[in-house]
Amino acid sequence: MPSAISQNHELAEKGLVSILVESQGSKPEQLEQFLWNRFPDNECFSCVGIFVPIPESRGIPHAAVIGVDGKLLWAGNPAASKQVIEKLVDEQLKLLKKGWGDSSDARKVRAAIYAKHNLAAAATIVAAMDDGDEKAALQKEVDNRYAIRKASISNLQKSGHWLASEDAAKALLKGVGRNKVWFAEVTELTASFATDDAKIELALDKKLEKILDNMRKGKTDKARKALVKLVEKAGQGGVAKRAARTLAALQSGS
Repeated sequence: MPSAISQNHELAEKGLVSILVESQGSKPEQLEQFLWNRFPDNECFSCVGIFVPIPESRGIPHAAVIGVDGKLLWAGNPAASKQVIEKLVDEQLKLLKKGWGDSSDARKVRAAIYAKHNLAAAATIVAAMDDGDEKAALQKEVDNRYAIRKASISNLQKSGHWLASEDAAKALLKGVGRNKVWFAEVTELTASFATDDAKIELALDKKLEKILDNMRKGKTDKARKALVKLVEKAGQGGVAKRAARTLAALQSGS
């Protein structure tokens, strides 16, 4: 786990997604407590349930590497295979930059979508292709990627990550270029951060981030007191719920 988190810190911006799976019957509050106590520099999402399609294992630790195309590349004991994992991850991140697929158009489209986050460029390439199954499939992939990124903005808000949501909206606006439909939709989304309710949530999120920074520095007593005050004043919004969950994890570990 420390190695996976270290890799995530180092390579997340290049495209690596690290998912830690707990399958030994822990409750959500136990996971929160464990993550904060052992890895305070990594604010993790946690959930209960198996959601990653990897081969079943009766032993731990168990890990898998899934490629950019969704295919399983390797599964086994990560403690004995660190170099194998690092090599596979490095190869997949290089492939991500170049795109993948059987044709030049497919590779260019995927590189634009996933490496450059440029949906407008991807849409332009698809529009210039000859009609056929490949064009239809790639158009669907571009549309799905737009829908996922758009949905993530509201999902981040619901989970109390308003600062990250605003950053995601700005990045998506840049990525859609001058596509009339997308540009209009995302412009409306970015404008919503200027409402009074949004400003309140953004301000609360900034305060929470300062508290979380203290936690990462080991100043848990100071963080606990600040969290109590924030929860009391934050109301019922997403940031308040996030702060309350964090406080509960701290208190359960004290």
